[in-house]
Amino acid sequence: MRHAQGNVAVFTFKDGILARAAHDLALRFEQFDIALDGETITASFPLSALRVMGPVEDGLVRADLHDAGKRREIEQAMHDDLLHSARHPSARFSGRAIASPDGFQVGGELELCGRSAPLSFSVRREGDLYRARFEMQPSRWGIAPYRALLGAIKLKDTVRVELALSEVI
Repeated sequence: MRHAQGNVAVFTFKDGILARAAHDLALRFEQFDIALDGETITASFPLSALRVMGPVEDGLVRADLHDAGKRREIEQAMHDDLLHSARHPSARFSGRAIASPDGFQVGGELELCGRSAPLSFSVRREGDLYRARFEMQPSRWGIAPYRALLGAIKLKDTVRVELALSEVI
């Protein structure tokens, strides 16, 4: 069995009439476990380890725009109102990773917030790193887009996940 280490980032995108007053956000998992045993892949992501890196402006994460208090406020809303992390403390993926000439084709089931749905994506090898970038719709797992100011500020029903992983034996 081989395990992975590296970075797992999640990006959210603003929407709504007052979107200019909001920010796209970059989040990251500070802890996770991804294992590959032959073609079988399993992954566990403790939702309590999902942290706000900061707003994204012009493609760059601007951690300096949010102080620790603002990050805590966003994380509390994310865990309490969207992910319900107390009831569903982890996201889990199980499936298969089929080798391809430049990496893997991954397909399986993601369990998130008490619901399971299919998820597939491509992983490409770049030197010693394995990278993936894919979008998913949180509503497939029962997660309603966040809304504030009576819906004038909200998040799109799309998040982008980016993986940059290396193998650990």
